[in-house]
Amino acid sequence: MTMTARKVAALTIAILIATVGHAFAQTTLQRCLGIVPGQEPTGVIKPSPATMQYCHQIPGWDLYDQAGQKFQAGDHAGAAQILTKASDAGNPVAELRLAMMYGTGDGVPHDLRRAFAYYKAAAESGEPAAQAELAGYYEYGDGVVQNNWDESAKWLRASAQQGWVKGEQGLGRAYEFGIGVPLNLNDAIAWYDKAAAKGDGQAKYSAQYLRDNHGVDASSRDSEEQAMLGLLVKRYVLTAPPIGMVFHSKEERLAYVRGQAVSEAKQKQAMEYNMQKSAYDNCRNGGGSDCHPPVTPPPR
Repeated sequence: MTMTARKVAALTIAILIATVGHAFAQTTLQRCLGIVPGQEPTGVIKPSPATMQYCHQIPGWDLYDQAGQKFQAGDHAGAAQILTKASDAGNPVAELRLAMMYGTGDGVPHDLRRAFAYYKAAAESGEPAAQAELAGYYEYGDGVVQNNWDESAKWLRASAQQGWVKGEQGLGRAYEFGIGVPLNLNDAIAWYDKAAAKGDGQAKYSAQYLRDNHGVDASSRDSEEQAMLGLLVKRYVLTAPPIGMVFHSKEERLAYVRGQAVSEAKQKQAMEYNMQKSAYDNCRNGGGSDCHPPVTPPPR
């Protein structure tokens, strides 16, 4: 065998090994949900008739089916009882449903702590919708857990890399505002685009907004940030976003926005003062008799 032939044979073997390894990397849960690692899903991530053979390999799936029948019949409390048994058997899809029910008080008491616990269990088993929801708890805290933006970004990435639309939209938002990842508007747009391609309207709007503003992001992460910047009417003075900065918590981000508000307010005051003073000086130099001095004081 020639050297070239040996190289080709070795490369072929390497590809086969990589292919086999990739196949083993696909979990039973992913097969059930129609997720292929490394491939962007073409449709909605959920169990389907084509994947049901894999769903039935997940512990407690028969119980999960029974709970679904109870739920459809209007017995949500009964469905929750059966879902609890499926969850105890180790079914992450049942854990996701229970988390949703505890989060809204549907058939069970409204209990965010129990919702968080079920989301966490499902997320740790690889359920992408639960991973995206868990990320929200770590971003906001909500009195359930200390906000931890590094942890939030970790779960958003796990969800987004499986092609879950809310995970992709959330990771785009994380890159837009530096939530546990280095603030990068190009990466934000890329993840927003993935979610937008699946029909997410907010992601489509956000991607277009960032493109239209050419790297100057005047949006606010939430109402608390908006309240800090609210005095900057129309915000016609803008500071560039802190590209590359990582915020590890809500407190770090709010401290930055507070400083941004002070900086922009001073810039706005300077602009207004200079415009008023220029108008006053022009009036005086032109011999005007009704010249008005600046109303806005000069910034200090």
